[in-house]
Amino acid sequence: MSHPFRDRTAIVGVGHSPCSKTPTISPYLNTVRTLKQAIADAGLEPSDIDGVCALATGGEPSPLDMVQALGLPGVTWYGGGLGGGVGPGLVANAAMAVASGLCTTAIAYRTMAVPRPGDGTYNFFGPAKLGGAANFIQPYGHGVFMQYFAAWYQRKRKVFGVTDEQMGAYVTAMRDNATRNPHAVLGKPMTMDEYLACPYVAEPLRRFDCDMPVDVSGAVIVTTAERARDLRQKPVYISSVSTGTGPRPHMAFWHDYDQSAAHFAAKTIWKNAGMGPEDMDFGMIYDGFAPLVLYNLEEYGFVPKGEAGRFLGDGGHLRDGAFPLNPHGGNNSEGRSHAIGHMVEATQQLRGQAGARQLKKANTTFVNGGAIMLAGAVVLHN
Repeated sequence: MSHPFRDRTAIVGVGHSPCSKTPTISPYLNTVRTLKQAIADAGLEPSDIDGVCALATGGEPSPLDMVQALGLPGVTWYGGGLGGGVGPGLVANAAMAVASGLCTTAIAYRTMAVPRPGDGTYNFFGPAKLGGAANFIQPYGHGVFMQYFAAWYQRKRKVFGVTDEQMGAYVTAMRDNATRNPHAVLGKPMTMDEYLACPYVAEPLRRFDCDMPVDVSGAVIVTTAERARDLRQKPVYISSVSTGTGPRPHMAFWHDYDQSAAHFAAKTIWKNAGMGPEDMDFGMIYDGFAPLVLYNLEEYGFVPKGEAGRFLGDGGHLRDGAFPLNPHGGNNSEGRSHAIGHMVEATQQLRGQAGARQLKKANTTFVNGGAIMLAGAVVLHN
């Protein structure tokens, strides 16, 4: 029996700002422009929007800000992210609201911004006062996310033999993909030698393994499948969504460094979609840190446990590979957007509107977000 959520909603509009490493316009104005771009893309008017979904952190505009900015009289639903995986989680939450009848047309967006003057500097030495888990790790210099994740990546390398060259194969491919993406902030090709010469942030995690903080805004409009058929764009149907987390709240004290939250999000995603990993034409795999791709490929079932490094080293992720990944360059090379850029690219690929990035076969895709402790995923098809 088909899952009651399957294909009841569709993506009908997207918007995406350019990525910039330096402050350009205000996050508020960037968001307004991107939302209006998505509304126009769908062939709608702002007054058609009756649901707004966003995760506003660090000064980015909230759903309430955007209700005012769009001149809406009010909405019947507003919300934040669903579970983990910000970009996919926002779209998933919007789709659930539409499917349940809380609203008819929802816009989900994520805006991020580089630090502005007066924001202060990143505190690499941790807070002045320690508490909780920090008492046990920060006195030893283990105080920021890159350091936490480096231990996970080291575990993957030791247990499964992942090499620098295998991760370099991923990062250099993302740089190449980004050369065809006008929004990308790192659209210059990179050689393997350049990757290997890159300094460590926290060994074995290299600087080029980390995504680039940028000014960016992305938006996705979701409506009912019935209404989608009458709108401007070819509908992109949402077959399944999922979220998950494990039993611990801190990644340094996680129960198993070989198992991320993606393991739990994967428990329902395929059954509810009525499709499996083998049915996906390409993957939009979250890569806030490039080695996260290893976990996501394995735990969502695209490759056997321990084989993700080999898959990358053999070129399975390339544009002409067995399972192309992130044709826009991923967060790794497009810029840090918490995977809302993944959602926009997935939609454009399934519509056949990705221009120079367009893949030969693009009828089904999987999009995920989230890192280690939180995970979210979406299955889409045209």
